[in-house]
Amino acid sequence: MRIFVVFFLLLPAFAQTKAQSTSEQKKTIYYVQSVYSQLHQNPSKFSRVLSTFECGQPFYVLSSPISEFYQVEYSNYKGFMSTNVLAQTKPSSCWQDMYRRFFDQIDIGVTEIHYWGRLQDLLIKGESK
Repeated sequence: MRIFVVFFLLLPAFAQTKAQSTSEQKKTIYYVQSVYSQLHQNPSKFSRVLSTFECGQPFYVLSSPISEFYQVEYSNYKGFMSTNVLAQTKPSSCWQDMYRRFFDQIDIGVTEIHYWGRLQDLLIKGESK
């Protein structure tokens, strides 16, 4: 009986040290470089999309690349983003910022933003031979 009492008294102390170690983990900030980019549930461009974000949006990178995807965190979102659309420097030429009047006048809904982000995800960027 005493062992159980001691165990339950020490349990919160062990849980607190683990929570502190995860919150103290160093986080690196990366920025979205494409017009729209998507946050995925798993490290695959075909996995479920959690949300779509604009160019210049900052993210905390939580891990090194996993099959060309970073595990990232933004506010209450946690998921995976392609390494092709993230960089450590904030982009200086986001279309949304350069052509703000144009973007404000066109009526882009959530569905269109999702499909533009999906297109950015599925594009294969590179050079021909």
